[in-house]
Amino acid sequence: MRALALALALLVPALTACSGGDEDPSGAASAVAHEEDQALAEWRSAVEAELGSDSFDFASIQQDAAVDCLRTDSSAWTVELALSGDVATSGLTRVGLEHACGDVVPAFDEALAAVEAAADPLELVCGPDVELSAEDSLKAELVCAHR
Repeated sequence: MRALALALALLVPALTACSGGDEDPSGAASAVAHEEDQALAEWRSAVEAELGSDSFDFASIQQDAAVDCLRTDSSAWTVELALSGDVATSGLTRVGLEHACGDVVPAFDEALAAVEAAADPLELVCGPDVELSAEDSLKAELVCAHR
C-alpha cells in the first residue's frame, strides 16, 4: 500500500506538468520582464524624440529620473527649476518623470509654469516672504547671497 501511495505522489506532479497544470512561474516572470523591456524601450524612444538624437547616456537619464522622483511637491520643484537658471531641459526631465514616477508630473508642471511665468525666477526662491524647507533653504542660500 505504501508503494502505491509513493507512486501516486511521484506520478501526480509529473502528470500535472505534462498536462499543463499550474502556470509555469518562469512564464510569468518572462511576461513581467517583457513588459519592463517594453516600458524601457518606450522611455528610450521618448528621450530620443525629445533630444532629436539616438546618442545619449540612458543609464544617466534613468539615474537623474530616480533623483527627480524624490521631489514630490511643487515647492521643491520650484526651487530646483528656479535655481537651475535654465529650464531648457525641462522636456527631458518631464519625459523621465512620466516614465519613472508619473504621480510627480503635476507638481513638476505647476512649478515649471510658475518659473516660466516669473520675470525673475530667483524671486520665487530668494524673495523676502519665501518660506523654504531646511533642505531647499540650504540649496538656495549660496545662490541668493550672490545674486
